[in-house]
Amino acid sequence: MSSRITRRDFLDGVALSMAASVVAPYSSLTLAAANKEGPDYYPPLLTGMRGSHEGSFEVAHALVMNGRRPARYQRVDDVYDLVIVGGGISGLAAAYLYRKRMGPDAKILVLDNHDDFGGHAKRNEFRVDGKMLLSFGGSINLEQSAMSPAAHQLLQEIGVDFKALEDAGASDYALSNGGAPFGLYLGEDLYGEHQIVGNPWGGVFAGAGDYRAMIGSLNLPTDDKAKLISLIGGEKDYLADIPLQDKDRYLRSHSYASFLCDRVGLSRRGSKLTEPWASAIYGVGIESVSIMEALGLGAPGLHALGLPDSVTQPNVEENPNAYRYPMFPDGNASVARLLVRKLIPAVAPGNTMQDLIAARFDYSQLDRGSSPVRVRLNSTAVNVANQDSDGVDVSYVSGGKAFKVKGRHCILAGYNGMIPHLCPELPQAQKESLVYGVKVPFVWANVVLKNGRAARQGGASVYQCPGSFFELVAHAPPVALGAYRPPTGPQDPMVMFMGHMPAPKGDGSQSGRDLFRLGRYRLLTTSFSDYEEAIREQLTGMFGNHGFDAERDIAEITLNRWSHGYAYEYMDLYDPDWKKGQAPHEMGRKSFGRISIANSDSEAYAYVQAAIDAAYRAVGELQGAGTKHRG
Repeated sequence: MSSRITRRDFLDGVALSMAASVVAPYSSLTLAAANKEGPDYYPPLLTGMRGSHEGSFEVAHALVMNGRRPARYQRVDDVYDLVIVGGGISGLAAAYLYRKRMGPDAKILVLDNHDDFGGHAKRNEFRVDGKMLLSFGGSINLEQSAMSPAAHQLLQEIGVDFKALEDAGASDYALSNGGAPFGLYLGEDLYGEHQIVGNPWGGVFAGAGDYRAMIGSLNLPTDDKAKLISLIGGEKDYLADIPLQDKDRYLRSHSYASFLCDRVGLSRRGSKLTEPWASAIYGVGIESVSIMEALGLGAPGLHALGLPDSVTQPNVEENPNAYRYPMFPDGNASVARLLVRKLIPAVAPGNTMQDLIAARFDYSQLDRGSSPVRVRLNSTAVNVANQDSDGVDVSYVSGGKAFKVKGRHCILAGYNGMIPHLCPELPQAQKESLVYGVKVPFVWANVVLKNGRAARQGGASVYQCPGSFFELVAHAPPVALGAYRPPTGPQDPMVMFMGHMPAPKGDGSQSGRDLFRLGRYRLLTTSFSDYEEAIREQLTGMFGNHGFDAERDIAEITLNRWSHGYAYEYMDLYDPDWKKGQAPHEMGRKSFGRISIANSDSEAYAYVQAAIDAAYRAVGELQGAGTKHRG
């Protein structure tokens, strides 16, 4: 598969999408919406292309690219106290907080353009030989040490028991314990032959253990090995020519790739070893990440910059939970499910996180007229407008038909880039602030193996794969919770998670936001068969020597593609250091009339706690906009 993409390709792709939206802007929604009341409707079991799936984006693209929205709408339902656009964690948390404040009779409608709730927090569920297998389709874990007290409290209220959740997982799983070891895979294309290193690799870049021997075992030129060992060991100051008082500025204004190439002298192969974590967190390669940002992720070099001991060995008591990230077997989809069950108890029995895991939700209960809270899927908002002091009109398209519903208030809990198109009345300056950040595109693939023997023989549960199409490969979360038990037997089936960031390598002229736009185009124009081919090739390269056979061993693939993925976080190389209150996410999230904004974009922070914090802020703003329950 080619990794090259030009700006002409990008513009041609946009034109193609616009043409498609003009021809059939709503027709593809019909099939998804038609099944929403059926007894067998259960999106977590769907495989193939998920995430930004067919039917979830066509109406929005027609609006954004061509200004196309329906001319007439059918008015539906009674007046709601609150209409929420977006059924991700922010939107669901806002519904929970509003109901908590206003009482159980508050009427709330949540609209979402996807065929499932949760936003990026999607559950991927599989059945193999009658056994349930789970994995995550987007949002992964809970960073409890970074949470605000309010976010922590909300999660506890809906049923998250952090200690029990931590105990339910494996302590050596690097996606839920940042200090745990991980393996390494070097592919043939970049490193000359396939090499899988199952030995603990996590502490090597920090100089732990026999890092010299670990580096020496890799398929790298001798010169690269020597330079990596010197960098990790702090054998010289690579910035000796820069005065100490100028080093901080240098570290924030130069890319980590340029440091490794120009200062350390590493080849591309040597430099790529350090890239997977940076790519997973920032969505771009190390040529677009500052030295400071890379060091913050554990990349090697902290002791080779001539910095004082107060920086390299700070006398600070370490938080024992700083690197522990409890996670559910289906990632943060369980957070979304806990919220929905609190709002609409009829969807599933029980009241604990333990009884939630194996529960099959009854989706027919989500949008019942008898329920004070309703979640309406397959419904794409196209216009949101204040109606003087009388409330907010929210127009949306579902099943190829256009509807309008009224709320006394509205919270926009989708993503910022859509808001200027939904609300043309907004001031131009606020619109510009809302579209400043570009969401990070990503692909999380879950691959069901009929027999996991070969993958288990690799020696690690999480792998970094520098230079490979999928830079992160892992076993699905080994979390035993409630009635759910992940497969562990040598011959048991299993799920392999594979992570790909589609933004191309920067050429020096593009900002991170430019690269994310290009990555979005690449993601949307790559076929499922191309992704499948990349999956088969990489798993064969990794585990072929242990007997892996793609034709025989792969049972199912769920590809979660997110063209509008993680919230944009400001980057050292491309964004100014704005004064407090003046950053685009702060200027863009201001409420207007009876409309407030709640999403992780509005916090410029791509984590669950940011989504919840935004919900707290938005619900609080409604009080100042005349919130009054009907009684």
